[in-house]
Amino acid sequence: MSCIKKKRGLILTLPLAALVIFLLTSSGCEPGPKEDYPEGGADAEELIAEEVILKGRSIMMELALTPEQRAKGLMGREFMADDEGMLFVYPNQEPYPAEVSFWMKDCLIPIDVIFISRQGEIISIHEMEPPLAGTPDKDLEAYPSGGPVQFAIEVRGGLAEELGLKVGDLIELRFDYLMDRAE
Repeated sequence: MSCIKKKRGLILTLPLAALVIFLLTSSGCEPGPKEDYPEGGADAEELIAEEVILKGRSIMMELALTPEQRAKGLMGREFMADDEGMLFVYPNQEPYPAEVSFWMKDCLIPIDVIFISRQGEIISIHEMEPPLAGTPDKDLEAYPSGGPVQFAIEVRGGLAEELGLKVGDLIELRFDYLMDRAE
């Protein structure tokens, strides 16, 4: 009987020990939601995430708070899950809110961009397709906000329509907190 108990304990202990060793030696062992994002996103030490609810669905958004993060956006990403996105936050100072425009430079996957006013109202939504490889910057399509915005959200292509998002909908955000963190 004791031999069976020892084997059962060993069977349960080995997988647990292997998991602990894997977690301790993995190259992405950083605290928080950083480890959930694929390579090619914001630099790991700069990544900050915020949960945003879109039509009842929780989406973990990487925050693009600096001019460099906003310029890089989702460049180089090869995949984006339904519960991932990027929230572009413009600073709480002049000239914002302002009309902005996005493009798909070095973007590899279809993306929806949702432009949002300072009050959280959706101003416009665009479905953006990646350009053909080698398309010169001057030939890349621009996707304008269509009015002054303080925020923009990028999610997997087609998700905005699947969720039923439309112009005029309100998105709840921690407005002051986010704008105060933006540069």
